[in-house]
Amino acid sequence: MLTIINAHGYLAGVVAFLICAGLLPLIRHTAVNLDIHDLPGHLKIHAVPIPRLGGIAIGIAILASLMLSPFRGAPNVTGVCLALMVIWYIGLLDDLMNLSPIVRLIAQLFAGVLVSQTPWGLKLVGMPLFDIVLTCLFVAVFVNAFNFLDGADGLAGGVAGFIALGYAALYSNPALAIGGLVAWILLGACLGFLAFNFPPARIFMGDSGSTTLGFVVAFLALDFYRVHYHIGTRWLLPLVFAALPLLDFFLAVLRRVRRRVSPLSGDRQHFYDLLLERGWSSMQVAFGAYAVTGALLIVGWICMDASWQLSLIVSLATVAGLLLLAARLGAFRWGADFMLMSRHPRSSDRSSSD
Repeated sequence: MLTIINAHGYLAGVVAFLICAGLLPLIRHTAVNLDIHDLPGHLKIHAVPIPRLGGIAIGIAILASLMLSPFRGAPNVTGVCLALMVIWYIGLLDDLMNLSPIVRLIAQLFAGVLVSQTPWGLKLVGMPLFDIVLTCLFVAVFVNAFNFLDGADGLAGGVAGFIALGYAALYSNPALAIGGLVAWILLGACLGFLAFNFPPARIFMGDSGSTTLGFVVAFLALDFYRVHYHIGTRWLLPLVFAALPLLDFFLAVLRRVRRRVSPLSGDRQHFYDLLLERGWSSMQVAFGAYAVTGALLIVGWICMDASWQLSLIVSLATVAGLLLLAARLGAFRWGADFMLMSRHPRSSDRSSSD
């Protein structure tokens, strides 16, 4: 297996797929027997209890595939794996014990500190403390963006899978680049999970899954910056790839801050909630998100080789278009119909952590 992954990095994705898809039936059976379900609620779209903890399979698939890769044991990669384990473990505890949002945020920032001590930490101004803070915030934003995105069947896993495909396409020989290898691993794990989570979902990923996906996407962005930090407007590509979850996250935070409530309070004004209100099915919402993410990948690839003027114009036009769509859906409503939940909501595909 080690020789295969060395020779053909994309086969690491096959390994991740097999591990994730192979573990999920056992995890689902265990969750049912232990009565670990995501229960219906006023911030959730499912009407019957659904087993959760699918993130266990996602985390194991990603970590095991990395351990079978040529990069296993490398000191810098070990630091990133430790950060990933922190994110995954605190997410699992939250699925089981409903942790305070502050505890989760502290863990996410600690994971960011671990990443900042590796070559993948942001190095924008040459001031170590400032760069550490930026890395921590970068990781926390991506982690929470995917946590918020995990609100409908097949949504977070599918969008993360498309983003992984976008990165994988940038590498001609993923066996020689950890970014390419991780992209294929993430794609394989997402496809393995979607086999059980695509509408109608048979299991939810929980915080342990959604936050893990967010962390790995953040790592792919940081790896891209590590390689391309000196090349014009290529810094836009990771932000464009993940524009859908990032914009949904920032709009959610803006809504809650304007209402003077915790940014981690739940509401029903995410884009998928608004689409469901308009009568879209979970499958239509998933396919719609996939289509938007696919278009964003094309925009990101344009930003790779175009002039900085064209890249900036295309990127700004894309963001403006997404904001206009959000406004038409009603994402900027601040009125009395704004639904909130004072305590930390459960995570898992609406079930969502948000």
